[in-house]
Amino acid sequence: IIERFDELINPGRSLDAEITAVTQITDDMLYDKDTEENVTKRFKDFIQDYPLVAHNAKFDISMLDMAYNKYNLGEFTNPVIDTLELSRNIDREYSKHSLSALVKRYGVFFDEEHHHRADYDAEGTGYVFDKMLKKLNDMGIKTLNDMQNLCKEDETHKFAREYHANLLALNKTG
Repeated sequence: IIERFDELINPGRSLDAEITAVTQITDDMLYDKDTEENVTKRFKDFIQDYPLVAHNAKFDISMLDMAYNKYNLGEFTNPVIDTLELSRNIDREYSKHSLSALVKRYGVFFDEEHHHRADYDAEGTGYVFDKMLKKLNDMGIKTLNDMQNLCKEDETHKFAREYHANLLALNKTG
């Protein structure tokens, strides 16, 4: 890891107890932090147009899409490599593809007590991806385009996840 972007954001309101329980982030840690808008702008400048690596990237991408839209920053278009989906393709013999499962599988030290903090999860994801790159190289996969072709077109339904659903109800009880 040669460079990091790690900033907390002041959400302008108190955190839910569940968020504090999962992340160990408290309101006191956020009171003097910058706004979401300013941090998002700095993050956009930091990532430029580079590919990003994330685990379960749907969540991260939805948050970036929402912030880019909210603050009129254009469209988020960076290529994203999702280690969850990548694992489902190159580690098909395994049933578990959580970040906790991947760090164990690839021999990456990971303290479960710090899990669910963006900086710590990103670091673990980076180390896992580095090990995945070695496996991909052994498979002859060297570029982003090669990665996109990992899953045959007739098998995409095995790995695809829904991003959106519309639910209709007759009334408030269903």
